[in-house]
Amino acid sequence: MRKKRPLNEEKRKSILKAAIQQFYEKGFEGSSMDTISKEANVSKATVYKHFKNKEELFLSIFNILKQRVNECFQYPYNKDKSIDEQLYDIARKEIDFLSDEQNIILIELVTVVMIQKNKIGLKVLENMNDDFYLMAVQWFEDAKKDNKLNFDSSCFVSRQFIGLIKSFVFFPQLYGSNKLNNQENEKVIFTAIKMIKTMYGK
Repeated sequence: MRKKRPLNEEKRKSILKAAIQQFYEKGFEGSSMDTISKEANVSKATVYKHFKNKEELFLSIFNILKQRVNECFQYPYNKDKSIDEQLYDIARKEIDFLSDEQNIILIELVTVVMIQKNKIGLKVLENMNDDFYLMAVQWFEDAKKDNKLNFDSSCFVSRQFIGLIKSFVFFPQLYGSNKLNNQENEKVIFTAIKMIKTMYGK
């Protein structure tokens, strides 16, 4: 029996890149496997070899975003570093991620589909969680165990800290505002750190 040749990874990447562009410009409903294949400069048959339908293609893009989040937001607690230093590192990672144009495009794509709550939007909602907020939860829990911070809920404090960063750095971009410059980003970071230290410091 003849073995199937592995699908060309470069073509798969081209299809995903084209799909991101098409979904961003035309929306999920306005895009088609035909227009995506033309954008990727491959045959429609090649697109279907990699993705059985447009829904699966969109979910693959959603998984790219989730993978990026998981890779970027790792916050191991370090007893040898000050709380201020570690909070700064957390905030800086958030800002760097949310300042990346490609990440913003992916977030916008996923957000629009979720808001529409169509068939694919509901599937995304089922698999969506509060990674941006919750991936710092363990860090806050460890800081509390180390007797450096005191609060009732690490989940609440994580949302509070990350939410302040996002409210200045991320949400305005969704409405067309310009990115903050480095000086403005630094002000947001130190304000967020001061809030945590004032409210929960020991």
